[in-house]
Amino acid sequence: MTTHAEDTTQNHAPHLIVIGGTGGVGLELAVHHLQLGWQVSVVGRRMTKIEHLNSQYPTIQSYVCELTDDTQIKNLLEKLSSTRFDRLVYSAGSYTNERTHQLNQADSDKMLAINLQAFEQVFSWASTQLKQQSQSLAVTKSKGTDNLKPSLICLASIAGTLDYPYASLYAKSKRAMIATASAYRLALDPYNIQVTCIASGYIDTQALRDLNDGDASHKPFIMSTQTAVINIMKAIDDDVELAVFPKSMRYITRTLNHLPKPLLNWILRSKLDKPA
Repeated sequence: MTTHAEDTTQNHAPHLIVIGGTGGVGLELAVHHLQLGWQVSVVGRRMTKIEHLNSQYPTIQSYVCELTDDTQIKNLLEKLSSTRFDRLVYSAGSYTNERTHQLNQADSDKMLAINLQAFEQVFSWASTQLKQQSQSLAVTKSKGTDNLKPSLICLASIAGTLDYPYASLYAKSKRAMIATASAYRLALDPYNIQVTCIASGYIDTQALRDLNDGDASHKPFIMSTQTAVINIMKAIDDDVELAVFPKSMRYITRTLNHLPKPLLNWILRSKLDKPA
């Protein structure tokens, strides 16, 4: 379902698509690009959030799509296929605290679908679109995009940078996202298409606060959404393959990954995961 008119051919600004752009970092990135003069399209799953977004930013193109529904995803991508874009951000995610909550079928299906399966489906489609754009002689460069490298961006998690067997489904799916993005980066390099994966620590979003009884300030090295956007934009501008931040958590995870595997497994299983 599209909530705004779909005629974007008259807008010559570069175009950003954000999957999962109605809240949190996805929304902040959408607004940031809008302020930079970009044309922006966002995809969200809740109509109430879409309507609120439209009331605040009427120039943003918005789409409703449930990323656990394969038919809705196919319909969405079919609609978007008629629109040229210069950058796509996959910001959608699903999290269940597996330390305190027994993973059930619904939670498992949702996390796998949003964190991995829908991501792979969107990235596959987006890479094809960008390759076709780069190869088509009929495509005229939009104003302001002459020096703009087409790019695919995904928001993973610093949890996905740790390699240990007792990782949660969330961490494993984010690790798979990081690996997938790395493969796409190598494959799309001949087309001059950039792929950047973001593996951040805790970001003070409403979703994180909701998971922590309204207050996530106790999370280590937590950062604001504005700080996260600054880091993400720098990673994009610098064409970084995998951006891990904040620095404090990057150093910690790097140190942990250099520990002997048995020690790392014991530490993380006792501190991060469900007890044995």
